[in-house]
Amino acid sequence: MSRLLLLLHTRLALRTTAIILLIVTLLGVVFLALAVYLRAESVQREQQSRVQELLTTVERTAQIGCFLGDRHLAQEVTDGLLSNNIVSAVSIEASDGTTLASGRAGPEGEPADSVVRDVSSPFESGTSVCRITVAPDQAFIDKLVSQASTFIGGALLLQLVGIGLCVVLVVVRFVTRPITGLSHRLSELEAETGQQLQAPRGNRDDEIGQLVISVNAMIDNLVQSLGEERRLRLEREVEERRYRAIFDNVEAGIFELDSAGFVRSANPAFRRLFDMSTGTDLERHPVAFAALVGDGDGATQAFAVDDEAGGYERQWEVALDSGERQRWVSLILSPLETGRLQGVAHDVTERKKAADAAEKMAMTDPLTGLGNRRGFDHRLAVMARHHRLYPERCHALITLDFDHFKQINDSYGHQAGDRALCHVGGILAGLMRQRDYVARLGGDEFVVLLEGCDQRSDVEVVLERFLDRLRKPFEVEGDIEIVIGVSIGIAMVGLDTEDAEQAVRFSDIAMYAAKRAGRNTWRFYEPVTQS
Repeated sequence: MSRLLLLLHTRLALRTTAIILLIVTLLGVVFLALAVYLRAESVQREQQSRVQELLTTVERTAQIGCFLGDRHLAQEVTDGLLSNNIVSAVSIEASDGTTLASGRAGPEGEPADSVVRDVSSPFESGTSVCRITVAPDQAFIDKLVSQASTFIGGALLLQLVGIGLCVVLVVVRFVTRPITGLSHRLSELEAETGQQLQAPRGNRDDEIGQLVISVNAMIDNLVQSLGEERRLRLEREVEERRYRAIFDNVEAGIFELDSAGFVRSANPAFRRLFDMSTGTDLERHPVAFAALVGDGDGATQAFAVDDEAGGYERQWEVALDSGERQRWVSLILSPLETGRLQGVAHDVTERKKAADAAEKMAMTDPLTGLGNRRGFDHRLAVMARHHRLYPERCHALITLDFDHFKQINDSYGHQAGDRALCHVGGILAGLMRQRDYVARLGGDEFVVLLEGCDQRSDVEVVLERFLDRLRKPFEVEGDIEIVIGVSIGIAMVGLDTEDAEQAVRFSDIAMYAAKRAGRNTWRFYEPVTQS
């Protein structure tokens, strides 16, 4: 059975033949059943008609016998009807219900629909004198039906079988055999050489011929594609050798990431840059790129590839701690293909150091090492932006100015004055937190930014410690010691004003108030009241 199913699945001719025979069989059964039914109905009608004709034949005799009440004559009519093989039983009843005659041709069988006819008087056509009941012989009728059905069924079956076989032969001859031949020739065809099929004789202009034309066109396209593929493969091999030479010898680190953010390939420069072993097989043992770059300067992203979001280039710098010194690396990531990113890494440590040094020089006071006016303006802008984002937090802006600084320069020289400035700057820097900022704006004027300072009492604690240290004598030269006085003004961003620039002016006003109050003290900004 499995063998037959396999043949039906793999042989078009056999499958087509089976389908055609199945259709012919189904149609034959339907048509045969319909023909038998129609023939049976026809025979039934014919026999009923014959019974009617028999009754018509004996009707005249029955009229006389029934009118006279002659049982002998009525029995002759009955026997005459029973002599026909189509009649199985006859009964003649008088109008008063008495039976004049009756009879049966054979044993009682399957009942059939009886034919009843009223017999009228021979002298008065409207008066019924008796009734004749004739029962047809159903067995005889069934025999006739069977004979007719057998003949029709046999003829129809032979016709359907003949049609089915003819259709199968036509399909095999004109469809499946040409297709099978094409299939064999196609399996032996060397398409890459440009060899083509030939249409079967007699099928050049029909659908099979069109199929051959389409296959030949496909072969032509295949040959062209193979030629183009060979050319592109050769070009790719050349490009790969060229790329490999650059990849292995370039000073920049080149690498690839997979969709999960793991390094899948890297050139020697990248391995040296990130202290990776040259023998590490990244395809078998990939390394997480995030683990290599660490947190850097806070710009590290998730490196998983999101193809639906679309590819875009990313560039940032990270700091690498190698133990001996910190190195900075510039990274560029760009889409390579679906599920892949290509990256380039450059060591920018020297450039970063130079930029940081230049920036620090531009924002640092060369005498004290503290911030200068430019650095203060930058830090003030940062504080103002922070206050706009978090208005509930307060900040203190402190302005300091030496008392009688000109006398120090005049009495002990500018070198002593410079040492005094450095001494005060050192005390301020030592008292401040890491997030606070100290700057020398010029001359003997200093400024301090205390971030996150919500209470004036917190500022007073810092200033008391500052003045306590400042009261200790300071040696300027030899055994000469001096005591430095400083007037201090404070303005609170978030309490006195919401504007950082205005806080600078308010701290100056408070500083002059401290000078008027006797110097070497501090004052908070107090708004001027109109009397």
